[in-house]
Amino acid sequence: MNRIKNIEIENAPQPVAELYQAVEKKLGLVPNMVKALGNSPAGLQGYLGLSGAVANGKLTTRTREKIALLVAERNCCDYCLSAHSAIAGSLKVPQEEIESAREGRAPDRKEQVILSLAGDILDYRGDVPDHRFAELQEAGVTDEEATEVVTNVALNLLTNYFNRFARTDIDFPVVRANENVIAAA
Repeated sequence: MNRIKNIEIENAPQPVAELYQAVEKKLGLVPNMVKALGNSPAGLQGYLGLSGAVANGKLTTRTREKIALLVAERNCCDYCLSAHSAIAGSLKVPQEEIESAREGRAPDRKEQVILSLAGDILDYRGDVPDHRFAELQEAGVTDEEATEVVTNVALNLLTNYFNRFARTDIDFPVVRANENVIAAA
């Protein structure tokens, strides 16, 4: 059960209602995470702004979803794992690639290096070692793409932490983090 109440569409104040309408137009629904973020127009607007900005970047939607899956798995965020598994499925990402992304693996070398970077950003709190940075360049990852990886990791940290904090009710087919992931007590 949500720790933070959802602001339902019919009860949303004007600035939040407008943001909900934009989300519903794009997704066809207003997910529980958005309704919980609706408690703060600034928080919701910040999330939607960053989410919209990265959607217009150089990384493909599939790659961004794989980053989201990796970050959600590492943070044991069942809400985000559920949401991004459903989104990846709607993009026709094969189930085995969804599972692999959760473990930081990809079939394509460049995408593999991008997922490794996302994992390194988490592991090293952004201070990625020089030799790992050199691997990016060798794989053809541009500075623009590397910057977007950092931005996507940050966006997903925001949603993971918010959903874990809020204990957002999952409104997608439920996917749980693997038991071998060590979460903070």
